[in-house]
Amino acid sequence: MKILILGAGAIGGFFGAHLIKSGARVSFLVREKRKAKLKKYGLSIFSTKGDFKVDPNFLDKDIPGQQFDLIILTNKSYDLIQSIIDIKPYIGRAAVIPLLNGMGHFDILDKEFGKEKVFGGTAYVSTALNEDGSIQHITTRASLKFGPRTEHNIDIANSFYEICKMTAFECSLSDHIELDLWRKYVLIGTTAASTVLFQKSLGEINSTANGEGIIREIHQQCKNIVLSNGYDIGVESEKYNLNLITAKGSLLKASMLRDFEARKQTECDHILGYLIELAERNNVECSLIKAAHVRIQVGL
Repeated sequence: MKILILGAGAIGGFFGAHLIKSGARVSFLVREKRKAKLKKYGLSIFSTKGDFKVDPNFLDKDIPGQQFDLIILTNKSYDLIQSIIDIKPYIGRAAVIPLLNGMGHFDILDKEFGKEKVFGGTAYVSTALNEDGSIQHITTRASLKFGPRTEHNIDIANSFYEICKMTAFECSLSDHIELDLWRKYVLIGTTAASTVLFQKSLGEINSTANGEGIIREIHQQCKNIVLSNGYDIGVESEKYNLNLITAKGSLLKASMLRDFEARKQTECDHILGYLIELAERNNVECSLIKAAHVRIQVGL
């Protein structure tokens, strides 16, 4: 199996390095600046589970007709259109796994490549890109969940699953990946809206008299929006979410808030904006999500 990974940052670089270490045939498609640094220093992973370095291969755009079985997208949502342009010459027989937060990107990818080619995928890992280009694995968890969204290309999914089982990260091949993604979207949407609205961690919000109640209401709004779109996240998923988002002393902040405070581009429209779009389409209450969206729009 030939795998192309778009991006070698904190997510793409982490999973790509582990795949290479296990013997997988992986090529990266990256910007020239990142490519030069990786060629000079290699791709290093620092983790409590063990440090290692690999020498990555890169896609040579000057060679026509290159084919891949799987293309993994690790770009930010606001770079999606450019990412589609970048991978289009190599799509051929390949399936695509987008490791993006939210759900709005599927409308665009399905229209471009067809739903049968676009798998669902989500990464559960906390990583950071160091100044020298190496990748720091911050926590102990590292897992990848993916699966086809139609009955097509199951052979590609099975082949990739067998490869992933040879790596050090956990992996699962889901037969209900869209439900898995909607479940995660409720959690991401709640965390983003809550921490952006108050510009504080979940623990700091929960420490106030009414903070936990507001976080619970935001979660309910996100859950209702997803339900109106045909997906019930279920009792166990809701219990997991509530235990996480109402934990006293939690330092958790959404990456959207960190980007906002650093005056970087955010995924606000892709995550919160799409929730609002679904809510208005299905006539569902979303006032607190709208408030968080406005907070990003007005700026610091």
